[in-house]
Amino acid sequence: MGILAVVIGIMTRFAKLNGYNNYKDTYRALYPKPWMEIFFEIFYIVIIVAGVASAVSGAGNVLTNFLGLEYVGSVKIIANLIIVVILIILTIFGVKLVIAASTILSIGIIVTTIIMVITGLAADVDGIAKSFLDSGAITELADYTHEPATALWRGVFIYLSFQCVSIAPMISASEEMSVKGMKRASILGGIMNGVALALSGLMLYKWYPLLRALQTAKVAGYENCLNIPNQTVLTLIGIKWILFMFSILLICAFISTSVTLVYSMVQRFEGSFFPKSIRSQKVRSVIVGAITIAVCFSISLLGLTNIIKYAYGYDGYYSLFAIVIPAFVWGIPKNRKLMKELQTREAAEAAAESAGT
Repeated sequence: MGILAVVIGIMTRFAKLNGYNNYKDTYRALYPKPWMEIFFEIFYIVIIVAGVASAVSGAGNVLTNFLGLEYVGSVKIIANLIIVVILIILTIFGVKLVIAASTILSIGIIVTTIIMVITGLAADVDGIAKSFLDSGAITELADYTHEPATALWRGVFIYLSFQCVSIAPMISASEEMSVKGMKRASILGGIMNGVALALSGLMLYKWYPLLRALQTAKVAGYENCLNIPNQTVLTLIGIKWILFMFSILLICAFISTSVTLVYSMVQRFEGSFFPKSIRSQKVRSVIVGAITIAVCFSISLLGLTNIIKYAYGYDGYYSLFAIVIPAFVWGIPKNRKLMKELQTREAAEAAAESAGT
């Protein structure tokens, strides 16, 4: 999260100093050749499709877990279809509502996550594990997996790489901020995300041997318990009101993420989708949105784990070389040059103003 904050800081500053408010112009100016902007475009489209697909799959998974159903077969299809129907309605009629509710939703998720992490760390995991061992549901707890090299490579560099999807909306949002304001926002975002991720990881590390054992033994109700592990932990602890709040907020978060990502795809491609033969902007928007959602629904049936493992994973490898490294190689020196030009210009203007006075 720290490295991601630095990358976002570099790119938002670059956009601000150039006067850009969208990723397309920003990356056309960043790369040595303007046509290379397609590198970011490819990354962004893949990650948006994967993001919506994973959000649909995740929301469907949370829904079935909450209802006490197994997220497999026809149940998976029906759950995902329910989420897709909600997504279509909100994309067409409720984008402004989703955007307006995003702040409240974010606060709710943060508060609930803090409660969940504290509860998960304080819970008697050994006692809960013993009850499963005594009942014969599992014969032993799973061992921890120790792969520090893989953890560093995939857990740090590949993870931060596919999270670069946040660069595009941050560039748009930075239009109303100063250079210093963007720096503060990047630092604060890095700290908040880093602390939240670390605490959540610490809590799940404590529960891992039991969760892995339950899934490996295919204990009824826990066959897919590592898909949404936080929800599984709350189920095992048995505090229903936290489970209810977390499930509702998580579904809302998945849906709101999907709506904003689909909407960004509509904005990007609506103007290029047969503008001469389909003159109505609203009709073009609906068609582009429907195609995007249909593709994402098909991918969502692969399951959250596979989407993250393959789509996010491989796009992360791609992004590391196409997005992250270029930010350091070209972004930092270009920012320094632009800052010097800005300071020189400001000094000249100040001197001219002083001379005029």
